[in-house]
Amino acid sequence: MQISPEQPAALPKAARDEDVTNAITTFTNVLESLQESHKRLEDRARHVDAELCRANEELGTKVVELDRVKQHLEAVLASIPTGVVVYDTEGRIVRANDAATEILGLGRTDLLGASNVEGLAGSAADGTPAETLCSDHVVRVLARRYSAITLDGDAPAGGVEVIEDQSALVRAKERLHRLDKTAALGTMAGGIAHEIRNPLHAIQGFAELLLRETEGDSRATRHATRIKEGVTEIESIVASMLGIAGTGELRVESFNVRAMIRDAVEAVMQDREAPERWTVEMVGPATTIVADRIKVRQAARNLVANACEAQPTGGPIRIETITQARGVELIVSDGGPGVSPENVDRICDPFFTTRAEGTGMGLALVQRVAELHGGGLELRTPPSPLEGASFSLAIPSQTAHQSPATNAPSNENA
Repeated sequence: MQISPEQPAALPKAARDEDVTNAITTFTNVLESLQESHKRLEDRARHVDAELCRANEELGTKVVELDRVKQHLEAVLASIPTGVVVYDTEGRIVRANDAATEILGLGRTDLLGASNVEGLAGSAADGTPAETLCSDHVVRVLARRYSAITLDGDAPAGGVEVIEDQSALVRAKERLHRLDKTAALGTMAGGIAHEIRNPLHAIQGFAELLLRETEGDSRATRHATRIKEGVTEIESIVASMLGIAGTGELRVESFNVRAMIRDAVEAVMQDREAPERWTVEMVGPATTIVADRIKVRQAARNLVANACEAQPTGGPIRIETITQARGVELIVSDGGPGVSPENVDRICDPFFTTRAEGTGMGLALVQRVAELHGGGLELRTPPSPLEGASFSLAIPSQTAHQSPATNAPSNENA
């Protein structure tokens, strides 16, 4: 007998319909849940997008404000007349204003990124004024101060060096000191000139009488001659003192500077033995200025005489004329030994000299003439083209209201 396998009983139709309905319901619920989640995600995405848009707008506003603040700070930094140099934590320069580049004699591109710059002291700056050789080979009196930069929590963030150029202040103090000494010299000169000149004239008169009574090359003749020479030298010193301490009034006229210099050179060479030992070169255009011709010629004469005395055995002398907008500049150079650094600040002081035969009045008188005209006398650096000293005399052209005519003594023979 063959037995067939048992067949499963078929589900009733109602049961099958119920399963399908349940599946559809479940699917519908899941779909609705997914749609709700999707909607919430879309709402969230829109909210986040709106927040991002607002954040971007706020960020953009802050960037604009920061840029405006940065530009303002840069403008403030640029307008500060004092030099400002900013360092990073490695000691490299990251920012410098226009005043700093001008004081140091460098361009901004030369400063940025550099760590050792001539003229800067960095963290060693203590505010003490000191003569400093800057990168443009100019010696300036600089007062430098350094301050460290720290962030929150005292974290180091570099430093700032502030540079103040006090050269003009130092020059003004020196000029005031010089004027004080000139005033004192004037008081002394005015008081003693009359007392000295009266006996000097008597001595000179007796010396001349003695010369008339002596003959040939006698001992008395030599003594009388030396007495006259001494009287002349003393008279020259007194005249120089009066010239330095004289009034500030000028006799002005229009004159040719080249012709005035030629007269000054001839006057100097007339007093020299063997004047051919000195060769004088005149450079520059012929120009005309309005000034006190006698005083300016006296100043030029003293500068040329100073150049001769700097090379007593002879040598080259160069006189350059430079026409300026307000006047003229005379540069007198020699081939002598130059001026030693320790004497630079004293060479124009009355009675200061490094020569046994000198009176120390020549350059002081030149400076006085320059100051009366509103100009100046400077020892030029670097040295002259002749390897010696080179003096620059600036004489501004005058106007009638600046320079009333007076009867003040000119002391041309000083």
